[in-house]
Amino acid sequence: MAFSKFLRFFVCGDKKDVGDLPPPTPIEFAIEGKNPEKSNDSFDSEPEFAKDDEEKTPLKVDVKPIRKNRVLVVASKGTYGFSEEPFPEFAHDKEVVISNHATGLNPIDYKSVDYNFCLPEFPWVTGREMAGVVEAVGSAVTDVKVGDHVWTSTYYRDRRAGCFQQYVTVPAHTVLPLPSNLSFDHAACLGVAGLTAAMTLWRWLEVPITPQPSSSEAEYLLLWGGSTVTGQFAIQIATRCGLKVIAVTSSKTQFLAQSLGAHHVVARDGKTEAEIVAEIRSIAGDNIIKAIDLVGTKTANFCMEAMSTSKQGIFAPLAMISSKAMIPTNIRAEAVEMKQFVLNEESRMYALELNRLVEMGAIKLPDIHVLEGGLAVVTDGLERLKGGDMAGKKMVVKMV
Repeated sequence: MAFSKFLRFFVCGDKKDVGDLPPPTPIEFAIEGKNPEKSNDSFDSEPEFAKDDEEKTPLKVDVKPIRKNRVLVVASKGTYGFSEEPFPEFAHDKEVVISNHATGLNPIDYKSVDYNFCLPEFPWVTGREMAGVVEAVGSAVTDVKVGDHVWTSTYYRDRRAGCFQQYVTVPAHTVLPLPSNLSFDHAACLGVAGLTAAMTLWRWLEVPITPQPSSSEAEYLLLWGGSTVTGQFAIQIATRCGLKVIAVTSSKTQFLAQSLGAHHVVARDGKTEAEIVAEIRSIAGDNIIKAIDLVGTKTANFCMEAMSTSKQGIFAPLAMISSKAMIPTNIRAEAVEMKQFVLNEESRMYALELNRLVEMGAIKLPDIHVLEGGLAVVTDGLERLKGGDMAGKKMVVKMV
């Protein structure tokens, strides 16, 4: 109350007669161990009373604001909460702290919470991709500097790297410059969909990064789920590398897959999986030696049925495969582990090439649906994503 009266006196002009004021209360000050009532020395070790003609120097105190980190945490299975935490600290000198400007939402974000996996403990922080501005760098970081606009892809085992927080901390080799033709919102879809498509093709399916001369014998890539965000990147990268892409989509998104370069699109509407497989084989014969499934364990089996029975093939079941699945002896099913981007510094080459293709306009990014409101709208966005029917759009949360 005393402070409010004091403030009202100076701001509102609430005057009182000096005689009405209460007597002053003695207050002790602890500044460098001195107290004006218990010491013969003043604050600056000068005589207690300065002369009238002496200029008094005000005491300067530098007060630095304490930075806090606003975090959306998974408090327990299926339960979220908010937390104010200290600004992150470096675990080693090759880390980067990024101020989060946009975060992409992905099915893994809600599935891990609903089914309680990829959560080492509670509370935990999820979110796998983001774009923003470099806030701090470790002493050994040379590729980026404070103020750079960047994007990254993260690994769930480091709580500081979860993208549903204000400041995200990641290894320096996972930090890529923002392509000059992208906004933060658009770049927020590179870390999962874009990088997964690129690494699946170039690393696990052994597709050469450099486009190869056309071969007389067509080499096909089957892409089940061709209109998904990852599928859209995969179509463009694969066709650029010389593969003929057969994409399975809905009739609603059929044109989208065609517009991105798919040679053949099989609309699944009103057809059994056996009919879809028969249609695929009528197009490619026995020449499908590479395949990616982006839908689920059931369609993974049908992908393998559509692949060559006489040639060696490689299959990437990105939406998981049943442990009971019967894998043909001529097919090698690859366990695509995107954590290798974080754990293996050599994997940076794939992100750099993806960046180059985006920068030169060789890859068209998916349409995005942007949610305004930062961390407060993340859970709403995940619920909408869970509902499906995004029609090939990527959901992104604008953080600032």
